[in-house]
Amino acid sequence: MAQHEWLSFDQGVADQAAVVDAATQTLIEWFEAGGADALVGRSVVIAGIGASHAAAATPVYALRSDGIRAYRSSCADIPDDGVALADVYVAVSQGGRSRETIQALLTVPAEQRVAVVNDSDSPLADTAGTVIGLGDLVDSHMSSIGFSATVVALGLLADRLAGRPTHQGWTGLAARAAAVVDDADEQLRAFAAEIALRGTVDIVSRAADLTAAEQGALLFREGPGLPAMAMDTRSYLHGPMDCAGPATSHVLFGGAREGLLAEQLAEKDVPVLLVTDEDVDAPATVVRIPVLPPTQRVLVEVALLQRLVQHTAAAAGKDLEARAFTRYDTKVDSVQQVVDGTV
Repeated sequence: MAQHEWLSFDQGVADQAAVVDAATQTLIEWFEAGGADALVGRSVVIAGIGASHAAAATPVYALRSDGIRAYRSSCADIPDDGVALADVYVAVSQGGRSRETIQALLTVPAEQRVAVVNDSDSPLADTAGTVIGLGDLVDSHMSSIGFSATVVALGLLADRLAGRPTHQGWTGLAARAAAVVDDADEQLRAFAAEIALRGTVDIVSRAADLTAAEQGALLFREGPGLPAMAMDTRSYLHGPMDCAGPATSHVLFGGAREGLLAEQLAEKDVPVLLVTDEDVDAPATVVRIPVLPPTQRVLVEVALLQRLVQHTAAAAGKDLEARAFTRYDTKVDSVQQVVDGTV
């Protein structure tokens, strides 16, 4: 396995717009050359763990909205000897070394295996029948560029499976996202101080935006090390919101229903940030974003969360590059290690 260089998270975020927009053009060319055409008309499982699982949420929702049978898996919930859940398994792992993801892919024949991976020299790429490569992009340990490029790849895949042109709206989208973030920077900085003061954050979204919520919670936990939870709005209403109080802050992604949630949370006098593409009046810090399809909108939302995490870490005096644990059995160097169960 090749040794890789790493960026700091701050540098990854700074470089992201240019790198992801360039990768987007390469991905568009691959899809338009017919790279994924054999998958059209087939049911799909998108499987990943951690950030890769988060990346799959919105594309699966989009596929279902287009009438395509699609499922999301955390990989750990796929038995080694179970029946196939769909015609195609799309395994997502930026480094291509996640043990659980490789193991899930091995439960179906090679012709049913698709890998979405950044590292072309990886066990996951080796075992897949079709590889959707991000381009061996240099990323940060807490993923910035790689995650956003994964969002693009899965969004383009959803477009292709639904029969939409794979270039429409994607060209230059990362740069547009960066401009939205810059415009909202002072709002994000001020709200980050509230998060750091309260110490915990709930990130809640309409179902179509769940990728942003889940990735946001993961970034807060991995980066500044703050307890964070992600949930769709409807589930949040049924009990989990009841913990709102002096120790909580809340980030909402959505529209009118999330505006109403902000009104409900106001009963507890908690800080609320609402990111919306609708004209919503709510008792919250409101950041307006462009009207986009869900798979594209989430790229903007994740960019906002990345900046919010940066500001929160600064306000809390936390080092985004500090590592919390030594990982013993999450990564492998070969498919054979998974087959043999040696890791």
